[in-house]
Amino acid sequence: MNLRLFIFSARREIAGMDISTIANVATAITVITGALFGWFEVRHFRREREERAAFELLHTMLTSEWLRSAVLIDTVPDNVAPEVLEADARMLDAAHSIGLILEAVGYAVYARIVPLGMVDDMMGGIVRVSWRKMERYVMHDRARSGSQKGWEWFQWLYLQVEKHGKSKTSLRLGAFDAHRDWKP
Repeated sequence: MNLRLFIFSARREIAGMDISTIANVATAITVITGALFGWFEVRHFRREREERAAFELLHTMLTSEWLRSAVLIDTVPDNVAPEVLEADARMLDAAHSIGLILEAVGYAVYARIVPLGMVDDMMGGIVRVSWRKMERYVMHDRARSGSQKGWEWFQWLYLQVEKHGKSKTSLRLGAFDAHRDWKP
């Protein structure tokens, strides 16, 4: 079939349709186009939100207080006795700083503001190490206050990172090895 014949037969087909059928087809095309556009916009918005959340997460971690606190907490032994933390005001402040930040991050993950995978990639190590070192203190603090609300999102975050974390890095495998073949 040549092109002229095709165009001529297409014109006859369209000419044979009533105006309501043409309007219905146009409406369907418009709705489908709008739905596709909306789907792409939602994906774009979600990606932008994740990027902003990652930036805020980095911003939170890169304060001098956070960095000093992370270094201090890293020096205490695993499951340090609560009395040891409470005896050193700097160490107790560091524990509270780390715990409060990780509380906020935990809730942000729960509320699906920040993806768990992103948190695991960016700070999964500090989540795991901090919990390992502070767990006894957290349990002591809850027993003393009579409330399970204290440190709840920090513990929840630790459990989720352990259970669902998909990061290629871990406490045994650093990014320098896990992503050795990365290309820009």
